[in-house]
Amino acid sequence: MRRFFKPFVVILTAITCVFSAGCKNGCNPFHFHKYNQKITEEQYLKEKATCQNSSVYYYSCKCGKAGEETFKDFVTLPHDYSAKVEDEKYLKTPANCQHGAEYFYSCTTCGLSLNLGRSFLSDVLGDHEYNLEVPDGALIKEEATKSSSAVYYKSCVCGAKGTETFSYGEPLRDYNYSEKQAYRPTSLTISLYDTQNSIYGFTFNTSSRPLRAVIQIAKGSSLTNYEEYPVHTEKATSNDESGIIEYYVSKVEIKLDESSTYTYRIYDKYVDISTATVTLSTKDLSANSFSFAHVSDSQSSGNTGSLFGAVLSNIVGVNDFVLHTGDVVENSYLENEWENMLHDNFDYLSKIPVMAISGNHETTYQAGSNETYKHFNNKIPYQSTSLGYFYSFTYGNAKFIMLNTNDLTGNRLKSNQYDWLINELENNDKTWTFVALHNPVYSPGSYGSNPEKNSISLSLQNQLQGIFAQFNVDVVLQGHDHVISRTHPISSDGRVTSETWQIDGGISYSLNPKGVIYVMNGPAGNQTRSPYENAGLATYYYAKDSKICSWATFEINGNVLTVTVKNYSDGSVKTYATWGIKKTI
Repeated sequence: MRRFFKPFVVILTAITCVFSAGCKNGCNPFHFHKYNQKITEEQYLKEKATCQNSSVYYYSCKCGKAGEETFKDFVTLPHDYSAKVEDEKYLKTPANCQHGAEYFYSCTTCGLSLNLGRSFLSDVLGDHEYNLEVPDGALIKEEATKSSSAVYYKSCVCGAKGTETFSYGEPLRDYNYSEKQAYRPTSLTISLYDTQNSIYGFTFNTSSRPLRAVIQIAKGSSLTNYEEYPVHTEKATSNDESGIIEYYVSKVEIKLDESSTYTYRIYDKYVDISTATVTLSTKDLSANSFSFAHVSDSQSSGNTGSLFGAVLSNIVGVNDFVLHTGDVVENSYLENEWENMLHDNFDYLSKIPVMAISGNHETTYQAGSNETYKHFNNKIPYQSTSLGYFYSFTYGNAKFIMLNTNDLTGNRLKSNQYDWLINELENNDKTWTFVALHNPVYSPGSYGSNPEKNSISLSLQNQLQGIFAQFNVDVVLQGHDHVISRTHPISSDGRVTSETWQIDGGISYSLNPKGVIYVMNGPAGNQTRSPYENAGLATYYYAKDSKICSWATFEINGNVLTVTVKNYSDGSVKTYATWGIKKTI
């Protein structure tokens, strides 16, 4: 009996092994596949997901074998809006003589375009259209006489001159004093329009369209043997007590020799009225030793420019240019406030370039529109200017990136400005990099630290602090909060990094700081403020109440930066804070 039982056990064990082995090794003839497993792994993938369709997988058996029936996981991929397709259905702006057609990016897979956000320009330019009748001095064919009006060439929107002509204005006549005042040039500003080619930009305003306005400029200390530069003029609107008024903005760009003295004036030859004659000293725009003044929030209660004038009186002749981070006036839609701020400071602003960006008082506050464009002449990339604009410039061994924090989406820079910013940082080879913006990224004031007011700052931190650190931005110049502060270096993830200090001439210099330093230098007017009571002060090297008429000088000498924060009161300049950076590697 025992000899029969042993073979039976062997056979039974073998059968059990076959069944337990399943069908994975293909040796089980008694297993029946049941394809009811929904496993989203690559071995069962039939079709990959796209932005329109989800992935398709084969059902599988518990044993691992794939069946023939399929199921979807109902997860689609996001659209990839990176396709540059020049098709009319994606057209944002038609081509003209100034730029190619502008198209929205579309999805690489399905072709969908949201018709918002990022766009690109084609390389094809449109033709000139000579259909504008603009009586600019640059377009004059025949000057007016006592028997005939002036004759001008029709022009294109870009300023190019056509061949057809039109008549404008009255024949020459004598103007009395009150009539001449409508053509009086006001609100003059100068900018560093193109530092690579030593081109300066000039802007001024008049109540009536200039009839034959030019800038007369001569090299040297007297206005003899001058050259004349006709201006380009555009109509603008503003407000006063009686409602909407019209006025005119005139601009011109002039190439001037570096490190030279010039004498100039703005003059309307037709009505014989001009500004005072001014002496302007140009600088060596390639020098690695220079200084600039950072001012901000010069708007003053009482609509006066005298406080800003007090600041400018201590800047002109000391610094090479002014960098203004916005809120030049309190109510920018009122042209008389610009005249109070700019024209009343003609003696200063006619002698020093001002590089400005828009604050909220130029834009969203009281519905200002195009205010920075109306009062400053900067070389800007193609963009809308109604809510301010962004641009960049270089000076010596420094790069200046001027951002616009008024035209935002979700409290962040829009994609066109963000993409431009990345390109500017990627193609920067300067020793020093400064970024200027109005709304602060880091500030101990309410707009940087009060949870009820700092939503924009938090969004800008999230969007910008990483790339600022990645591309080695040295200093971020800020406004809006009217306080005095300097952060410790901030890393890409928002951490405060330690500093190594060196004392030189009584000034503490941070050696090769590992991160970005964010500064506030107070108001150049009289609207002073204090740090928010619960601000995280561990972030800051200093955070102080501000003083009226505040500014900071930034002196660059090769690899050394020295910063002095100042204010003017009681007839004297007081030093509020000093610090610096030394780069030794």
